[in-house]
Amino acid sequence: MKLKAVLDKIFTDRQIIISTRGQLKYFRLGVSAQVMAMTVAIGFGGMFTYYLATETSQEKQLVAQTAQLFKLKNQYETAFADLQLASSTLDATQTELDQQYARLEGMLAERKNVESALKLASKTKKSSEDLTSEERVRALGESLHTSNTQRERLELEIMQVNKALFQTAQQRDQAANDRLKTEQKLSSLRMVLNMYASTKDEIYSELQETKQEFARLQFDRQEKIDTEFRLSSEISGLKSRLTNISSENKELIARVNDRAHESIMALKEVISITGLDSEKILGSTKILGQGGPYVDFKPTGDMLQMEQSFYEEAQKMEASLARWESLQTILKHIPLARPVDVGYVTSSYGKRRDPMTKRKAHHSGVDIAGPKNSKILATAPGVVTFVGTNGAYGRMVTIDHGKGFKTRYGHLKKTVVKKGDKIDFRTQIGVMGSTGRSTGRHVHYEVIFDGKHRDPVKFFKAGKYAFKVTPKIQEASNK
Repeated sequence: MKLKAVLDKIFTDRQIIISTRGQLKYFRLGVSAQVMAMTVAIGFGGMFTYYLATETSQEKQLVAQTAQLFKLKNQYETAFADLQLASSTLDATQTELDQQYARLEGMLAERKNVESALKLASKTKKSSEDLTSEERVRALGESLHTSNTQRERLELEIMQVNKALFQTAQQRDQAANDRLKTEQKLSSLRMVLNMYASTKDEIYSELQETKQEFARLQFDRQEKIDTEFRLSSEISGLKSRLTNISSENKELIARVNDRAHESIMALKEVISITGLDSEKILGSTKILGQGGPYVDFKPTGDMLQMEQSFYEEAQKMEASLARWESLQTILKHIPLARPVDVGYVTSSYGKRRDPMTKRKAHHSGVDIAGPKNSKILATAPGVVTFVGTNGAYGRMVTIDHGKGFKTRYGHLKKTVVKKGDKIDFRTQIGVMGSTGRSTGRHVHYEVIFDGKHRDPVKFFKAGKYAFKVTPKIQEASNK
């Protein structure tokens, strides 16, 4: 409930009244328009905040991915250095292995030399058979000792070479495994590096687009701020003009209201002379059409109070003018003129002595006599509904003036209109005669309102009064 009360206080119906060359124009600023404007402003603010947060998040993400990229690059460089070190170690091991093979080949060559020496010794043995037994034994012992010593030295060297070869083979296999692992790690690092490189391009592209969108939103926001400032200035100017208009036109509105009231009273007086009830004739115009949802008026400042006061005065003036216009319209439909320019009443409305039977009778109209071939004129604008002979009326014309008013013209010599014609005020409809039940040249004139006959003489009097006050009414309306 509190929220609704706050919203009702903020969003209320407002009107802006502008006077252009004396004409008032009302611009209504409804609750829906205010809510829509507030919603659009909140939407733009939310979009601006969203894009700002998105850009910040993407910048953080880009920084984190750049750091990860540098870390992977360092790992790649370290693995590449390890690979180069393993390759150099493998090359050194290969060189040492080649040296060991060369030494082994030298030992094998030396062994061949020993075997050659033994063969040579055996040959020498054959050649020295002439030596004594002791000398031969001594020579053979020395040769055997030398051969054993060389053989032991060669076996020891061969064992050392085999051990070195075994260690070298292990180092070579380990280096090959390390190299394979390093190559696999390098391949994986290359894939990750390529993936991050492509992702970096995409993020950079998205960041550029976000920056462009952010720049566009800033431009739109600045435009909205400029527009809001311009509208605020215009509203301030309109408020100032409204204040001036309200203060300057209050007296004018009061004068117009007074003049309209005077005109209304004069027109009602004209209608009352005819014997009719002006309020009954006005009918539905007595209560002006109004409506709309009920919204409690809660003034929030001097400007709204002044606007409400001015609006109430303007409503009163409009109601008076509307009533005056309604009476003017009705007055145009009331037959207030005489049907002849020259003539005099020979028989009044109401009770009379019948000219034929000399008995008391009721006369539903008035008889007006006049010069020969006098023109019979329409007493108000309307539509001809009957033209022809109608029993005692003789040749007759009936005119419907609207608003419930009809007039009849009897005993005509001839008619100059036909049924369905739309005629204006003072249009000739026929010539005075003495057709039908008549004792001489005259026109029988009737006024009918809502199906009942009325006294035409009262309408003649009202017409004289109306023609006197009409210039005053016209003057008041011009002022």
